[in-house]
Amino acid sequence: MPKLTILPEGKTIFLSEETPVMEALRDEEIYIKSSCGGVASCSDCVIKVVEGADHCNPPPFEETRLLGNVFHITKERLSCQLKCHGDITIDISRHDKAADESKLQNKTSSFVTKRRTKDDVSKIKEERQIEKENRPEGKEGGKRRPRPFRTDTPPKRRS
Repeated sequence: MPKLTILPEGKTIFLSEETPVMEALRDEEIYIKSSCGGVASCSDCVIKVVEGADHCNPPPFEETRLLGNVFHITKERLSCQLKCHGDITIDISRHDKAADESKLQNKTSSFVTKRRTKDDVSKIKEERQIEKENRPEGKEGGKRRPRPFRTDTPPKRRS
């Protein structure tokens, strides 16, 4: 069974050759971000292979489509597609559960709105009334006739 060393913690786990790294990490309750659930469509589960790149399976088409063919330069792979047949060391420092949860909390908190009270509504009405009273004369808008819609055919004359 291949040995998988996980950085930055330094934890070591064993996995079978047919098990994707993402699945093995989730079985050990190690957090890996993924939106697609492991079907190679989101590229959120990117990890870096630090050692043992020659013990990894070649990137399948789905992975190459998302990340490109630059593994030999970046050493980045999708954990949902990575299978190993020898000992490897990976870096998952990019996957921070607390940071991801706080980002999600910040995104959703902007959608929560405060209920307006009667006082808030009356203040808004007062502000609008003051704005309306302080407008300069003749700036109400309108007053001009709209231009006729232009077409390729000339307008018909009335007889």
